[in-house]
Amino acid sequence: MDFIRQHTRLAAPSERGALWAQINGEHFGALEVDAMDDGLDEAELRLFRLDDLRVFQIEVPAHSVRRSAHHRDDRLDDCFKLLLQVRGHGCIRQRARRFELRPGDWSLYDPRVPYAIDNRQSASLLAIQIPRERLRGFAGLELHTCESPTSGGVGLAAVLGSFLRSMSEQLPTLPDDAAAAVSETVIGLLSSTLARSQAEAHEHATLPDVLRARVRQYVRTHWADPSLDIDQIAAAMRCSKRHLHRAFDDGSQTLDRFIWSTRLHNARRLLQSDSAARQPIGVLAGACGFRTAAHFCRLFKAEFGVPPGALRNAGGAR
Repeated sequence: MDFIRQHTRLAAPSERGALWAQINGEHFGALEVDAMDDGLDEAELRLFRLDDLRVFQIEVPAHSVRRSAHHRDDRLDDCFKLLLQVRGHGCIRQRARRFELRPGDWSLYDPRVPYAIDNRQSASLLAIQIPRERLRGFAGLELHTCESPTSGGVGLAAVLGSFLRSMSEQLPTLPDDAAAAVSETVIGLLSSTLARSQAEAHEHATLPDVLRARVRQYVRTHWADPSLDIDQIAAAMRCSKRHLHRAFDDGSQTLDRFIWSTRLHNARRLLQSDSAARQPIGVLAGACGFRTAAHFCRLFKAEFGVPPGALRNAGGAR
């Protein structure tokens, strides 16, 4: 998977602090960045894109970042931030809350609300920017952490933390076509964890949004199954078909449309691969969950403006 890499290695030691602050500002908005030692040693950031998530691997010496109460509005504030402490020991503070971050701990916070993060020693971090729309069913999300008063909540938080840590290790080797599935898994696990946490606190997430995140994850995993339909999804989600449809009522796509769109976009990806060069269209249609080649070709042309054979003959040109 391709990534963007920025670091302070080539700068003079006296200039590294300012350069790191500039790099942080480019990706995270207006922040105050301070070295905890006499100067900032080498620091590095790598940016990966997983569908609509921006994922950062960060290697940094002891330092602190702060967002003051007087910061200006920033376009980069249109997201929540999920932070995993991979190595080292840190602390995050927001309003009256404070949480100590040890390896494997994570926190979710709203960057529009003043906060401070201190890493008292060199650290490895995984930071994920999540568009607000993806979590709009959850109210009052400021500082949320992997702490939980119940074993169920602890278990969900631990699963999310383990997945994030494994994902961080594998990011450079992930194929590009896995980005959407990995993104949906992150959102699905996070949504389940937040829903459990809000239930424990006697709050209520907007259930259709939580269900929609789970359904999207399920479809991303089972799109090639020809039997994937509303009945199967309802059984897997343990809810009625009517409830499923209502969960997608206020979105840009119906559930049926989301299933077909997911299949079609995966079909286009396969058509553009070398392995599909001599594969009959009917075989490809079946592999993507379509029961007939005619149905596949009709929907494909409606979605992309050209029939699948023409796309393949053109050498995969979009």
